[in-house]
Amino acid sequence: MSLVSTSGNLSHSLSYYARINYLPSEYAVLAALVLLLIIYIGMALVAAGFRFGPALLVGVAALNAMLAADYLGNQRVTMFAVFPLFQALFWLFLLHTRNHRRYVSMLRVRRRRKIRPK
Repeated sequence: MSLVSTSGNLSHSLSYYARINYLPSEYAVLAALVLLLIIYIGMALVAAGFRFGPALLVGVAALNAMLAADYLGNQRVTMFAVFPLFQALFWLFLLHTRNHRRYVSMLRVRRRRKIRPK
């Protein structure tokens, strides 16, 4: 889901911002790759049970939603342009569900039990 949202933003909003700021399109690709790297680091932190993982994922999902919404504020609304916004908002919704928070807290407990001396 994060890959689809980031690739939609790469094809729309990131390339749009690179174009209006007179930057080469390589900057848009680099920005998308940095976002994906941060997403995967956040997923690894969540899997390891660190507290910073969910906050990192929510931050990137919010950034994706803001990029898509700002692009739609400046351009015509098409379904292809709205899709990254829906993906990012759905991703934010999933990150805030009770089951996801419960799963993340179980991973934290498992990490604390591993660290605790016996």
